[in-house]
Amino acid sequence: MSDELEGNAETAASADVSEEIIEGRGEPKTPEEVAFLNALHQRKVILESLENGTLPCLSGKDGYADTAPAVNIANDTRYHGVSLLYLKDFQKRNGFPTPEYVTRNQIDKARAETGDQIFIRKDEKPVTVSFQVRNEGSGEWEQKNALLYNAAQTTKPWALKDWAAKHVQEQQQERTEFLKQQYGNNYKPYEPGQKGPGPEIACTSTEPEKYLGQYLAAVSMGGKFKVSPEQAKEFSGKLQESVYKQSFDERLGKEHTDPYKLSKICQAAGAECKDIIREARDEQRRNPQPVREQKQEQKLARGRSR
Repeated sequence: MSDELEGNAETAASADVSEEIIEGRGEPKTPEEVAFLNALHQRKVILESLENGTLPCLSGKDGYADTAPAVNIANDTRYHGVSLLYLKDFQKRNGFPTPEYVTRNQIDKARAETGDQIFIRKDEKPVTVSFQVRNEGSGEWEQKNALLYNAAQTTKPWALKDWAAKHVQEQQQERTEFLKQQYGNNYKPYEPGQKGPGPEIACTSTEPEKYLGQYLAAVSMGGKFKVSPEQAKEFSGKLQESVYKQSFDERLGKEHTDPYKLSKICQAAGAECKDIIREARDEQRRNPQPVREQKQEQKLARGRSR
């Protein structure tokens, strides 16, 4: 099991769950119960930041949203959807400089391998992200929860980052060696060309799924998301209305809100994001000239610097 799946239900519940009291539940004992309470907590925290105008997907003073990706620096996992919003909000609330995260196991491994005194700072609490993985044996989807710490919550974030960069490089090398064994020594890993800045995406819809889809695409492509204060305000109102909309539950015999509605909206936004990225790549294939011109300009710049 990956060290990304660190922690048990009791630890996750005490570390980062909603303060809302759910009648008859008591302490969560299964990964599903932890995920349920975490969904309530995420909804509470994210919508609070939405009301305050501080959620990263809203426009900043310069008219652009914060599109820096949230990443586990020890294995290069990029977080998406509601986890992305949640982790970036956690960073912003606590004044951490970057949305870079690791698990406790990874911190322990960094300390053991480097000999540096890399520990979690006193009284620092983790943040929980919930996700599902497919069981390779049964083929069923299983609920998992991971406890993450921002790099700034450790005693030596610079040493942790140095170790993480080396660790990711070693993992990539191990993967390359494995593939060479599978496909022969002539196998060569894909090496992308020099990556320039991503595109600037202008907000064209305040519908939650489409708005967040555009934002997620900008994050994924390393670009910018331009949005006006008016658009951000309209989006905020629509998202709150959608998340808190009640529906009748025949099993319970009453109306209630869906604690997973925010996650479902972000999943739909993920589909929008994929469409935007696909269209952008298709456009780049149809019109590759700007890329060639950029590379030519880079060559000219290198020539002039000699």
